[in-house]
Amino acid sequence: MTKSKAGLYGNRPPFRLSLGRADLAIAIGVSTSSIDVMVAEGALPPPRIWHSRKLWIVAEVEAHINEWPADGEDEPFNRIDAILDRRQPEEPKTGAGGYPIASGRKGDPLQEYYDRLGFDPATMGQAEMMELRKAAEEKWKASIPGTPLQKRERAALHQLGAHGPNVLVHWSKIKNCGPDTTERLKARGFLETTDHPKYADSVESLILTDAGYTAFKAL
Repeated sequence: MTKSKAGLYGNRPPFRLSLGRADLAIAIGVSTSSIDVMVAEGALPPPRIWHSRKLWIVAEVEAHINEWPADGEDEPFNRIDAILDRRQPEEPKTGAGGYPIASGRKGDPLQEYYDRLGFDPATMGQAEMMELRKAAEEKWKASIPGTPLQKRERAALHQLGAHGPNVLVHWSKIKNCGPDTTERLKARGFLETTDHPKYADSVESLILTDAGYTAFKAL
């Protein structure tokens, strides 16, 4: 059996620690051509380089933006000078386990992620993070049985039901049955999976259980 990494948060996108040029432009509401100008002026930090890719660290971008002058400030030029005089962007603070310290502000996606898990980056490390994520995933799975089937779950059951129960069906033959839908059906006891022979975190086959076939017949 395999465990999907997407099961914990369903269709919600994961928190991103870095952004490419296009995503950064969207995030701060400017054109992509403005990004290079803002970097040259010191209003944004320089990107980090990984092979041919340029990525901006979200925490560094936020630190720069927080120094922009507010509309109507009495001494805006001093604030601008502070930005232009910046030579090295401040490294985001990390805790004992190397995880970044969140801002603590309401609406901060990293802070919300930590709060959902009950994780304290100041005192906890990787072992605690893995334990909390596992506990959160188990809690999520336990909440699924008894809830109404979602649209994609029903569609997957219709397709799998055509093959019958306890039959290995290659994942590519079942449309719109992504990791979240797969994990939901598994949590209900309607589905089992086999691992991909080369990629341990990927599903090779889907197997409709007897309970799943009964649910299909009841649709």
